Amino acid sequence: MDVLIPVALLLVGLIIGFFVARYMYTKDSSSKTVKQAEKNVKEILNQQAEHHLYQTRQTVEAIEAKCHTLRSQVEEYENLLKQGNEEDDSVPFYGEQASSYLRNNIKGREKASVKAVHSAQPKDFANTGSGLFVGTIESSDAEKEKK
Repeated sequence: MDVLIPVALLLVGLIIGFFVARYMYTKDSSSKTVKQAEKNVKEILNQQAEHHLYQTRQTVEAIEAKCHTLRSQVEEYENLLKQGNEEDDSVPFYGEQASSYLRNNIKGREKASVKAVHSAQPKDFANTGSGLFVGTIESSDAEKEKK
């Protein structure tokens, strides 16, 4: 019996030690997996942040390029306006000559067309009747009933 008690205590110690070691090992491995997962998440977030910054820089550079292009176009337009104002004083515009030419020609045409209108009747009222205007003047049925 003296041997049986130490052997039984040894078996109970081994069983308790096994479960305690298993608990400690799983605790360490779960904390390791949690730490590894946190590390992976941080790496992914860093990669996404770098990608976001890269895209933002590209967008800002594109906007700056478009702003530069717009500024140069506005400056060119202002220069054209300034040149246009300076040229008006020194060189006469072709439109003045064209408008006087057109005024003279239109007056001659109007005079000729007015004479032609007075001498002729419109086609609807020609000497021989046509369309609705053919025939005698008769009162409509509604007018006959009123009388």
